[in-house]
Amino acid sequence: MSLAFERARATSTSASLARTPRNARHANASSRRFSRARASASDDAEAWEKFYAAHSRNGASADVRFFKDRHYLRRAFGELVDADARAHPETFRAALDPKTLGDVDESDVVDVLELGCGVGNSVYPLIRANLNMRVTAVDCSPTAVATLEKSPEFDPRRVRALVVDASEANSMVGRVDDASMDAVTAVFFLSALTASGMRNVAEEVRRVLRPNGVLLFRDYARGDVKNAGDSSQFVPGLRVDSATESDQMYRRGDGTLAVFFEPSELNEVFVSVGLVGACEIVSHTVTNRKLGVTMERRFVQGRFVKPA
Repeated sequence: MSLAFERARATSTSASLARTPRNARHANASSRRFSRARASASDDAEAWEKFYAAHSRNGASADVRFFKDRHYLRRAFGELVDADARAHPETFRAALDPKTLGDVDESDVVDVLELGCGVGNSVYPLIRANLNMRVTAVDCSPTAVATLEKSPEFDPRRVRALVVDASEANSMVGRVDDASMDAVTAVFFLSALTASGMRNVAEEVRRVLRPNGVLLFRDYARGDVKNAGDSSQFVPGLRVDSATESDQMYRRGDGTLAVFFEPSELNEVFVSVGLVGACEIVSHTVTNRKLGVTMERRFVQGRFVKPA
């Protein structure tokens, strides 16, 4: 089994400043000077709903053009895809038409729980790479879940979408059965959690995984270009006051959290609930050809197994 996660999400602030009137810039600068204590550490599902609603069309489903499909997951989560996709992960898989597909082969089905599914940018690329994958996709944003379900690729034989705030204790009890999943995936989801939310997620992951089931994730790492230096400023957010100065948790301007991890932190979380595995740092060079900027991104990737 292999795991190599890829994702680059770059944020440009210079263009938005250029479009912002000078008085508004001064107001924004003043708002960024508030005490770090006001950037509190709390899991806030409402902030994510506002995020997706802000990128919605006509106040309904989110505009999927704003979100990029994670085609790299054919390689990153290679153990979940079919043999052809594993052998040739670089081969593009086109969007599916459910009307042309047969049923899932129950003798060869792979049951996956996707945490923080958003509008389906991980779910659908993975299903394209394995038609015998059956995904339970959860997100705390009703707008995101509604958008996923409105996709032309939505196939109720292969996708079940639920509005769930996974940061809460026992969040999926009664909705996702014990020992019912072959895999749990989390792509840039753990970085949206506080320490308490992370513990709750870890407990639920262990509960829903079958023996020998696997947790696969990819997220932000300490030392990433967005986390460079010792400044308390995280554009476009502020560092959250915490118990230890080593914590790297930030509150973005839209209210969502961004946490940067050391592998040891995530190792400790998942080992503490009885999973076996490890994390490592991977790097990825991203080039913005339009701006002529090259960035070296750092991510933490992990694979943990529930022992039989």
